[in-house]
Amino acid sequence: MNTMHPNPKPLRIAMLVQGLPPMPAGGAEMQALKLGRQLTARGHQVFFFMPGKASCHGRDQIDGMVVYRLYNMGLRLFEMLARKNKQQKPAAVKIEYDDTAEVTNKITRKAGWPTWVYYNIFFWSSLLLLWPRRKEVDVIHTHTMEWPAIVVVRLGKWLRKPVLIKESTMNGFETLARYKKGKLHQQSIIDNAQLVAMTSVIHNNLVQEGIPESHIVDIPNGIELPAAAPVRQPAAVPTVLFVGNLYQQPAKGIDILLKAWVIVIREFPSARLQIVGDGATPEYDTYVQSLGIQASVSFEGRQSALSRYYEAAHCFVLPSRREGMSNALMEAMLHGVPAVATRISGSADLIQDGISGLLVPSAEVQPLAQAILHMLQYPEQAGEMGRQGALSVAKQCSMDVVSSQYESLYHQLTGHHS
Repeated sequence: MNTMHPNPKPLRIAMLVQGLPPMPAGGAEMQALKLGRQLTARGHQVFFFMPGKASCHGRDQIDGMVVYRLYNMGLRLFEMLARKNKQQKPAAVKIEYDDTAEVTNKITRKAGWPTWVYYNIFFWSSLLLLWPRRKEVDVIHTHTMEWPAIVVVRLGKWLRKPVLIKESTMNGFETLARYKKGKLHQQSIIDNAQLVAMTSVIHNNLVQEGIPESHIVDIPNGIELPAAAPVRQPAAVPTVLFVGNLYQQPAKGIDILLKAWVIVIREFPSARLQIVGDGATPEYDTYVQSLGIQASVSFEGRQSALSRYYEAAHCFVLPSRREGMSNALMEAMLHGVPAVATRISGSADLIQDGISGLLVPSAEVQPLAQAILHMLQYPEQAGEMGRQGALSVAKQCSMDVVSSQYESLYHQLTGHHS
């Protein structure tokens, strides 16, 4: 792909995301926000649109970018019904999974009619927003291969605009088949959208699904580089850190980590495991008690300031069964924290095994435990891996470089579409 554009014109990009602060926002959404900041700094115009809620809707701004949180009677009714259903049938918290008997590395449950109703209501709300602004939009971009991908392709057809879809999970395109008329949606995406693959695994999965190479562009997740290198201040006791949303089980592999910790703590009784992220329910307290490790495991809950955790950790661990490209892993590596991760999408792109971190098989307790122990037993080797990891992430995933790649792709799309 040619990245040079003589006198590139300012672009106007409409980004569909599922949520932005103060609403809940995942890794894909925060990546979109960071990209928007960089593009705005480059002179482009970015605005976001997403479903709103009763507590947060209407037009506002984040970092100078306009945000439309769409909300109407249809979405309000849907929200009320969902809240009532949740109260009547609270979601069961399942921690442990059997990888020999269950599918744990992809979403397999069917998307029912409520989801179909929801994203169709949102589509018409989005069309009402964008139609009068259609001359002010050059590209429509969504950052996840779920129902937003279905919506943006339809919007692109109505508005006659190029569409860009970022595949932010290992197998999101494949699992679109679980939606109503999923095969038709997949074909429509192939015919009408350009796709971004964050990792080599995602790229290969898209090709295996029948998507032409010409429809795929490789761009990793980006990370904003600090003005000065982070200062490492490891804790007095050996500290291992996990950062992730526990509600995303089995994807995050937290059950594998906790079982591995039983082995680690036998060798390092003084070690501590810090688990940072949403979803630290009472069921997790019961689970660690059943494993006899409650004294060495702390559930920190959701934290807005993660730097202090990265700076104090002796080792970062990401035991995921499924990832796109983990923001938490990138941040930990940028802080110079020696990292252990499963050999899956994203992690295998970021870590060169034995040089900038350690890679282990997914869903296997013993190899994960041994890798963590290696980091704790050989601190000099671990420290060198941490230093190499920081250099690698800074070079490979600088948001300045990533935003330049997107800028080039947007210009290519608008040039072809004009």
